[in-house]
Amino acid sequence: MGTLRASQIRFASRVTDMQPSQTLAVLNRASELVAKGIDVIDFGPGEPDFDTPSSIGAAAKRAIDEGFTKYTNALGSIELRKAIADTYVRRHGAEVGVGNIISGTGGKQELFNLMLALVSPGDEVIIPSPYWVSFPDQVSFAGGTPVFAPALSEDCFRPTARAIEKAVTSKSRGVIINSPCNPTGAVIREEELKEVIELCHRHEMFLVFDETYEFFVYGDNRHVSAAKWFGQFPETVIVVNSMSKTFAMTGWRLGYAIAHPDVISAVGKIQSHSTSNPSSISQRAAIEALRVGEREVEKMYQAYVERRQWLVTALNEIPGVRCPMPDGAFYVFPDISSIQRRAGMASSSKLATYLLDEARVAVVPGDAFGEDGYIRISYATSMEKLKEGVSRIRRAVDKIGHD
Repeated sequence: MGTLRASQIRFASRVTDMQPSQTLAVLNRASELVAKGIDVIDFGPGEPDFDTPSSIGAAAKRAIDEGFTKYTNALGSIELRKAIADTYVRRHGAEVGVGNIISGTGGKQELFNLMLALVSPGDEVIIPSPYWVSFPDQVSFAGGTPVFAPALSEDCFRPTARAIEKAVTSKSRGVIINSPCNPTGAVIREEELKEVIELCHRHEMFLVFDETYEFFVYGDNRHVSAAKWFGQFPETVIVVNSMSKTFAMTGWRLGYAIAHPDVISAVGKIQSHSTSNPSSISQRAAIEALRVGEREVEKMYQAYVERRQWLVTALNEIPGVRCPMPDGAFYVFPDISSIQRRAGMASSSKLATYLLDEARVAVVPGDAFGEDGYIRISYATSMEKLKEGVSRIRRAVDKIGHD
C-alpha cells in the first residue's frame, strides 16, 4: 500500500474552518527563535510570571502522598464544587450550590463545552469586539454564527447593552462577555451588565460571563460578577472562571462554570465523553487556592499596578502610539494605526511580524482580536523585560520611514 500524502487527507469542515490561536502562534514563533539562541522579549502570552503559591503546591503534593490520584466525579469532586459554590456565596452573594457547578480542564474547556451544549446550527451568538481569540471559533465549531457588537475605543472598549441590543435578531441564541477583557482590559459597568442580563432574559438568550481576570481591576474601576443576578435569572446567567490567571496556575488546567442544573447536566454529558474529570491533584490544589490563595494574589496585584502605570506612560512616549489606561487584566491594547499606515503595512499582523523580526519583541496583533490597528502587550512579565522590550520597540518604530 502506498503512503498517503498529506494533500490526500480529508478533514472535517469544522476543523478546516477553524483558525489557529494567534496568541499561541506568537508564542510558538518566539519559542522557535529562542531555541536558536536568539534573545526575544515575549509580550505575547497571557501567563503570570509568578510561581504558583507554595501552599497550593503543598496541597497538590499531599494529594499525591494520600493517594488522591484516581478518577473523581466527571463534574469534579463534591469537595471542590462545594468550595467554589461557597466562594461565590461569600464574595458575590450568589444563590448557588453544588448542583450549579462543573469543574473542568481549564475555563477554556467549559466555554467550549457550553457552546456545544447550547448552540445549534443557524444560531447566532453575540460577542462584543475586540474579543478573546477563541470565542468566535468556539461558536463556529458548534455550528453557530458569531455576531460582533462593537465596543468603542472612545468608551474604553467597555461593552454596552445598547450595542448588544442592536445585534439581536430572531436567530440570536446568546451573548458572551469577558470582563475584565482580554485583550483590552475593559471592565463592564454594573448598570450595563444588569441591562445585558435583562436583555438576554427578555429574548430568551443565555449570557456567558467569563470573569477569568476578576481579581485584577485597578484604580476606581470595580468588577461585578454576573453571579450576583443568578438567583433572579437562573436560566439566563452562566459564569465561567479559572484558577489560571488569578493564582498563577496556568499549567494546572483547572476551571469551572456556574449555571442552572440542567445546563450543568448537559455540559457534564459532553465532558464525560471527552476528558472526564479534571486532574484530581489539581482539584485539591484548587480547593487550597480558594481557601487561602487570595492573600497571595495581593502580591501579584501590586506588581501589575506598578507595571501597568509604567508601561502605559512609556508607550505613549513613542511617536505614533496611543495607549489608553486599561481598567483591568494584565494587558495593554495600544493603537498603532498611524505607524501601520506610515509603514504601508496592510495589517497589524504585518507590524507584529516586523517587531519580532526587527526588534525581537513578540506582541499579538489586534486583528487576532477583531480590531486591526492595535497590538496586545502583556505586562505579566518582569519590569526589566518591559523596559528592554519597550526600548526595542521604540528603536524599531524610529526606523520606519527613515530607512
